[in-house]
Amino acid sequence: MDTKSQRPKGRDGALSSLNVVIEALNLAKEISGITPAKAAFGSVGVLLTMIRVRFRSSDSVTTSLWFTLVQDSMVNKQDYVELGLSCADICRALDRGTGGKSLDDLSHSVCEAINQLTTWVRPTMDKLDG
Repeated sequence: MDTKSQRPKGRDGALSSLNVVIEALNLAKEISGITPAKAAFGSVGVLLTMIRVRFRSSDSVTTSLWFTLVQDSMVNKQDYVELGLSCADICRALDRGTGGKSLDDLSHSVCEAINQLTTWVRPTMDKLDG
C-alpha cells in the first residue's frame, strides 16, 4: 500500500482518489500476513467502496431549493470522502508498521488500534446506508 496521501480536488479527483486507495487496500489485504490487519484493510476498503458508490450517485438538481439541498448533500459526501481517506491513511501507517511481522511481533497497543479501527468502521457504514 504505497500510495501517496492526496486529498481530492473536486468530484472527479475524489472518485479517482477513492479508486486508487481501494485498490491499494485490496492489495494490502491480500499480502498482509496478520489476520486482524487483513480485517482492518478489508473493512476500510468496504467503507471506501460504499462512499464511492454514494458519492457517484449524486444527482444534479436545478431549482434553487433543491440546489441548496444537493449542495448540503455534497458537503456531507465530501466529509465522508475525507473521513474515508483518513482511514486509508491509518491503514497505510498500519501496513508500513506491520510489514514482515507476525501477530506475535505486534505490541498490545497496536493490536488494540487495529481492533478499534475495524470495529469503528461498521457503525460508519451503517450511517451511510441510513
